[in-house]
Amino acid sequence: MTGRVRRALTFSNVCSFLALVMALGTGGAYAANTVFSTDIVDGEVRTADLAVSGVTNAKLAPNAVGTGKIIDGTIAAADIGTGGVGSAEIADGTVGTADLGFNAVGSGAIATDAVGQTEVADNAIDAGEIADDSLDGDEILDDSLLSADLGAGAVTGSELAANAVTGAKIAAKTITAADLAGGRSTGVISLNAGFAASGRCNDFNLSIAGARAGDAVIFSAAGSVPEGVLLTGVRAPSDGVVVMKACNFTGGTAPAVDELRISVLTLRM
Repeated sequence: MTGRVRRALTFSNVCSFLALVMALGTGGAYAANTVFSTDIVDGEVRTADLAVSGVTNAKLAPNAVGTGKIIDGTIAAADIGTGGVGSAEIADGTVGTADLGFNAVGSGAIATDAVGQTEVADNAIDAGEIADDSLDGDEILDDSLLSADLGAGAVTGSELAANAVTGAKIAAKTITAADLAGGRSTGVISLNAGFAASGRCNDFNLSIAGARAGDAVIFSAAGSVPEGVLLTGVRAPSDGVVVMKACNFTGGTAPAVDELRISVLTLRM
C-alpha cells in the first residue's frame, strides 16, 4: 500500500492539496468586529455594500457622514430627530406658506412688531385670528374702517375714544331722540278752565323718565292748543322732573285744555 501511495504523489497533486488546505484555513470569512477603518481603502465602501438598516450610529465615527456622502433628496422627516432643525439650518427667506402646517405658528413664535402690512394677504385675517382687546388705534390705518369691516353691534361706546365721532362720521338724518342723552316721554295733559288769570302764567310739573337735573327742555304738542294759550317747557329742577309753564293770553278766562297729546324731550347740557 505504501508503494501505491508514493507512486500517486506528484508535484501537481501536492500543489493542489496545499492550495486546498490554505483555502480552507484562511478563507474569505472574518470573525465579528475584526474589520476596522484602517483595513478599508478610503472611498471604497459603496451603497451596495451597506445592508438596509445595517449601519447604525454606533458603527459610524463622529461626523463621519457629511453632505457630500448623502444622495440629494434622500433625507426624510423620519431621519431628523426632534428639534434637529433650528433657525441656523434654514436659509433666510426660504420658508413659505406651503412649508407651514395648519396652526403651526402661534403668537409666541412671532416677534413683537415682526408682522407688517406686506406680510398679511388681503382678507387673510378674520375675527377668529384677533384676540379680544388686541387692537388699538395704532394698529388701525387712518380712514381705513368702513361699515362692511364691522360686525353688527361690534362698536359700542366703550370702544370709542373721547371725542372720536364728529359730524362728518355720522350719516345725514340718522340721529333720533333715542340717540340723545336725556329724558323723553309722550302722553296727554289736561288743564282746568281758569288755570291762570288773564295775562298770567302758572307752572306745573311733569314726570319725565331719564330727565336729569339741569337738562334743557323741549316741548311739542301733537294736538290743537286753544287760541291764546301758551304751553312751554321751563327746566328740569331734579332728576325725573320737568317744570312746564301754562300762560293765559286770551284776554279772559283761560279755556280748559282736555287730553292734549304732548311730547317732552330733555337734552343733557
